[in-house]
Amino acid sequence: MRFVIMLLCLLFASYAMPQDLSQLSSYRDLQKVAKKSSLQLPRQPEIEHAVVETEYLVGPGDVFNIIIGGQTGDEQQLMVSPEGELVFPAVGPIKVDGLTLARTKDLVKAHLQTRYLAKDISVSLVQLRTFRVAVSGAVYFPGLVVVNGMSRVSDALFLAGGLVEPPPPFPRPENPLRKEQTSLKQKTETTISEEDYKKLQGDAASKRNIVIKRRDGSSLRADLLKFERTGNLDANPYLHDGDVIIIPTVQEDVGKISIAGAVRSPTTFEYSSGDRLRDLLDMAHGFSVNADSSKIEIVRFVENSSRAQEVEVEFDWSDSVLVRQALDTPLQPDDRVFVRSMPKFHQKRTVEIRGEVKYPGEYALLENATTLTDIINLAGGFTSEAALNAAYVVRRSYENRKDPDFERLDFMRVQEMERSEKAYYRERAREIKGLVSTDFIALFENGEEQYNIKLADKDLIVVPAKEYAVYVVGHVKNPGLVPYTPGKKASYYIERAGGYNIGAWKSRVRVKKAGTGEMLSAKSTIVEMGDMVFVPEKIKQENLIRDIALITVQAATVVLLIVQANWYASSSGGFVR
Repeated sequence: MRFVIMLLCLLFASYAMPQDLSQLSSYRDLQKVAKKSSLQLPRQPEIEHAVVETEYLVGPGDVFNIIIGGQTGDEQQLMVSPEGELVFPAVGPIKVDGLTLARTKDLVKAHLQTRYLAKDISVSLVQLRTFRVAVSGAVYFPGLVVVNGMSRVSDALFLAGGLVEPPPPFPRPENPLRKEQTSLKQKTETTISEEDYKKLQGDAASKRNIVIKRRDGSSLRADLLKFERTGNLDANPYLHDGDVIIIPTVQEDVGKISIAGAVRSPTTFEYSSGDRLRDLLDMAHGFSVNADSSKIEIVRFVENSSRAQEVEVEFDWSDSVLVRQALDTPLQPDDRVFVRSMPKFHQKRTVEIRGEVKYPGEYALLENATTLTDIINLAGGFTSEAALNAAYVVRRSYENRKDPDFERLDFMRVQEMERSEKAYYRERAREIKGLVSTDFIALFENGEEQYNIKLADKDLIVVPAKEYAVYVVGHVKNPGLVPYTPGKKASYYIERAGGYNIGAWKSRVRVKKAGTGEMLSAKSTIVEMGDMVFVPEKIKQENLIRDIALITVQAATVVLLIVQANWYASSSGGFVR
């Protein structure tokens, strides 16, 4: 019985143990990792990319992980001491402060190989140091801020509350997030004065002239505006231990440079010492597609005078050396740069066709003159329902042209106009603006080429559908649509509309043409499909007769008074002359 129990224990133990040596090795490795997992991993640093060994400078607080002899060797983590040293118990201290990460790794490996025979030595940076830099000038919270070895100037300024922004346009708008309600008197008392507003303008921070002073006495500039607009990381440098960042205020009235014309983002920038034409073009996001990049004009003041001169910079794009020299042209404060655009570059000239054609829509005008027949052919020709007598062409480029005489008359009363002015105003008021003189029937049915006009950009061709009716409006008994009969005059359609109504002015009947809107005499005009026959009302004469009678009575009254006065004077011995 005891033997059976021992056998079962051996079987259970053999099942629980690893089945081969490879499993045994993995099991021991896992145990080693488990023991070392008690170490607390450092918090993930906020960095933009992997550390570049040749650029990162090691300093106090950086933590290194060092493995000697591969995976099964010794492993330890060391922090660079405040004195800038890595201290190894068996080797002694190694001075690494201010060295690049690549140089530090080589130096540590060389020192360790003098003590250990292992060839496999791994040195890696596992935690970035933190340090303090000073921020002073036009920031909201100047002082000391804590950054790490991968922080840039913009990071420190963010921690200092950001740059002081210029005030909103004067007068300053009320803050919509303000919770408390103030009375009108309180609002008046708290309104900012113009003097205070100018002071706030003078407190705004410069984005382009930020100075970083190093511990060794050297200094460099940061240009955050260039960084924001172009992504140039050199304009937003890394910070080092002991840096002092100084943010000056911007000059509002002077020290500006501007770029205008055929660039993607024309605007005005603060001048920064060392600015070149290349920098200004980069911040304006380069030439636009229609730019004439063969030359750029720079207008600058002559020394400290008010006189300005023009400097022309030419670009020979076939020679890269000359292009580089042109782009490196230095700029001066208050320079104005102009990039001209090529005239009519890729001008999109189109014509629109509406109505009864096979393919209505927009069509491109080629470089050579395009005629009316060319476009109609491109549109597939007219449909069977096209009313050529009512078709017309409008030059829309003329629609918005001003007519000073018409505008002057438009503000006058009719009674104030002379006869010629009334006629001019009447004709201009009822015309189609920009109407082009042509005749579709004469051109497309009779082949008269003088009506084959040359089209211009944005012309509109309208081909209405046949209406098979004529409009009869005005003083007729039954005004409205009358079925069209070819070859008939206005009298025919007036009869079909019930004849003249009482008060119709028969001698002034007119026919309005469907295509042009022209008003013609009804006596000699053949009415066409879609035309309008207009029968006006006769002007009443009662008012005129009344006015004449009134004038006559007034004149007679005056004569009677004169006669009576003379009779009275003669009867009394005098005479009134």
